[in-house]
Amino acid sequence: MKSTTDAIIEVQGIELAYGVNHVIEDLSTTIHAKSFIGLIGPNGAGKTTLLMSLSGQFRPQKGRILFQDSDIYLRNIEFKHMIGYVHENPFFYPYLSAEEFLYFVARIKKVPKNEIESQVASALKSVCLDEESQKLTPNLSMGMRKKLAIAAALLGIPKIIFLDEALNGIDIESAFQIKQVLKDFVANGGTIILSSHALEVIEKICDRYLVLKNGEIIADLTADGFKKSDVVNEDIDLEGYIIQLLNA
Repeated sequence: MKSTTDAIIEVQGIELAYGVNHVIEDLSTTIHAKSFIGLIGPNGAGKTTLLMSLSGQFRPQKGRILFQDSDIYLRNIEFKHMIGYVHENPFFYPYLSAEEFLYFVARIKKVPKNEIESQVASALKSVCLDEESQKLTPNLSMGMRKKLAIAAALLGIPKIIFLDEALNGIDIESAFQIKQVLKDFVANGGTIILSSHALEVIEKICDRYLVLKNGEIIADLTADGFKKSDVVNEDIDLEGYIIQLLNA
């Protein structure tokens, strides 16, 4: 595990609830800079709720989330300008083309005017969407919409990107390139938290696994640590190990 000196987000005893329905209780963890974290858990474990809270969209009823030692909900707008987020079902304005939508997002994220054109072009190319840039968003397939959402998340050179089932529905060739773009983003100092049901994807590209069950982190594993551990053998892989944890 990385040292606490490179912590970019500190989660301190947060509690999240919808009315009387408690989803996350007393959860604490540290997110390190330059890390690619896979968030794993069954439906209803609280993955999306946790991502929304970490990204400044759902304030905890208790506890704090610190970004570079400041509470993200006390500097919420400033924090959101420094992150990217891809929802499982992203929303787009139907009267905008893919390119126009990215220009809109770039302005919202306060990308310098002299950089908007180049950043938009680069983002479209990085997700293999440059040939569809003039299509209206309703005319994009679901896979293309996911790619457009990832492109938007990359704008503004964010510190952290949150991905909620972001690679679902994307064609194999594009997914391969996007994974490389995401790995390059981390290699260049960024941080990614990816929630996905596709454990083979998480196992290939993430360097840390957080396993969530009933709103609690039941395992916090580094990829290297897992590969070197005694539990790894020819009869069990990450998926098998996670299933064992969830059924324990």
